[in-house]
Amino acid sequence: MWSQFRALAARIGLGSDDVAAVERQKGASLVQSPRDPLVQLRVRPDPDWTQRMGEAWNQTMANSRREEAGSIELAEGLLAILDAHSPQNGVNVGVAPGRYEVVLTVAHLGSEKTYDYEEHVSHAFLLLAGQGNVAMIEPFTDEHGAELWVQAHAIAFAAPGKAERFAGAHSGNWSRELADVFGLQESCASGHAARLCAPDGDASATCAIVVHAGHGRDEYPVFKLADSEGNAVGAMMDFFVDNRPCE
Repeated sequence: MWSQFRALAARIGLGSDDVAAVERQKGASLVQSPRDPLVQLRVRPDPDWTQRMGEAWNQTMANSRREEAGSIELAEGLLAILDAHSPQNGVNVGVAPGRYEVVLTVAHLGSEKTYDYEEHVSHAFLLLAGQGNVAMIEPFTDEHGAELWVQAHAIAFAAPGKAERFAGAHSGNWSRELADVFGLQESCASGHAARLCAPDGDASATCAIVVHAGHGRDEYPVFKLADSEGNAVGAMMDFFVDNRPCE
């Protein structure tokens, strides 16, 4: 997978002239690393992320597939989107009460024959069960109008308090044990997401769904899926995965 160019340029201190030169190119190019004169980096301009988000929603994004991750109940109409390793960090957003289906777009690149195949979750959608009328996708914002985002390498979706309660039941070993969760029977077949059952003995109740987040970045925006009347009937996260084929 290609790393997000703008984020990479900021991280390594690439100059504005070099950034502009790369973005004038349509394909890949080599730039000198400002940190090591012996290193050149193969980079290319970022894609149109808004366009890719629409393609993921419409299932037209190249080299991708849909994968169901399960469902969660949001009886109170609040969705918590959290750092799975530290569930106290995250945001709560208001949505219509009900059961929400969690669906992933999994982006892939390369080939197993050439030993360079890899895949990552590029987008995660939570949609009210039975709701097919999504008329608008826009950022969730706080009371001051600032757009909401979550910083994490693994994202947990749950009703407020549920993921914290599950992690607390693991007596301080949660971050270590989370790595094993993706191998459990409750996980999706490909291991990109896992369903966590509530620790109160109700094996039929899903406490949270945890998703491996993206590639090469750990700050992800949270978008609202709204119906024609403006009601929030879902949420979406973009993990900025660039899997366009090499040119």
